Amino acid sequence: MAVKRINLSFSLDRKDDLEVFNILSKQKYKTDYVIKAVLSFREKRDTTLDKEIIKQAVNEAIAECGGITTGDSRKDNDDCVQHELPDSIFDMFNNL
Repeated sequence: MAVKRINLSFSLDRKDDLEVFNILSKQKYKTDYVIKAVLSFREKRDTTLDKEIIKQAVNEAIAECGGITTGDSRKDNDDCVQHELPDSIFDMFNNL
């Protein structure tokens, strides 16, 4: 079994470095702790959607449906066309 080693250095003058150093110093099984922390961070980062990506997806979905019209929907007005958004848009939000 091959074993690799990585040395880490912490600048105790920096707040984040000091905090992580203190956390790791208290751990009995440091390697296991770091492995779990890195994998957890990567999974969380991979599943987190950026707000701008969501906004762009919603804009595109609405545009594909013909956009959202403005006008007084209470009046019988032929020039105000009501577009209905498909359920797939709402399904997209439910899956987030």
